[in-house]
Amino acid sequence: MLLAKNLDTPDDKRSFERGELGSVTLGGVTFSRAVLSPGWRWSEDVKPIVGTDSCQVVHVAVVISGGFHVQMADGEELELGPGDAHVVGPGHDAWVLGDEPCVVLDFAGSPTGSGRKANCPCGVSFRVDGEDAIDHLVAALQEHARNSHDHEFTSDQVLAELEPA
Repeated sequence: MLLAKNLDTPDDKRSFERGELGSVTLGGVTFSRAVLSPGWRWSEDVKPIVGTDSCQVVHVAVVISGGFHVQMADGEELELGPGDAHVVGPGHDAWVLGDEPCVVLDFAGSPTGSGRKANCPCGVSFRVDGEDAIDHLVAALQEHARNSHDHEFTSDQVLAELEPA
């Protein structure tokens, strides 16, 4: 297998007030580049869009430039800067440090194609890398629907909508 795409022409691009995210997907792996402006904070800039109390995405990433701070729901904290590879689990807030943009490359998925995803009708997607994490995907989509749309999804409804990631 030999695949390539350029992040300068992303498959998916999302912009918000203090940042943007561009992604390409190749062979079951999604590569994303986030450019987050000074003042960006997940709980202020993304929470109103996704409707969860904290970020529920697992990040496997590396900081390219700038820096940011991550705080887990249990209070554990970490500062990250250029060259810092990191894994951050669900249940966190994060914010840019300093006066320069923070650029982060994030990797999600598996080249084996074992991931699954489900979409909220509003357009927000939830994905997991393996079958063993589907319960987390179901819970995240249910929390999002409840908090953002005052709507309840049963587990069976979410499971019926699962797609390969």
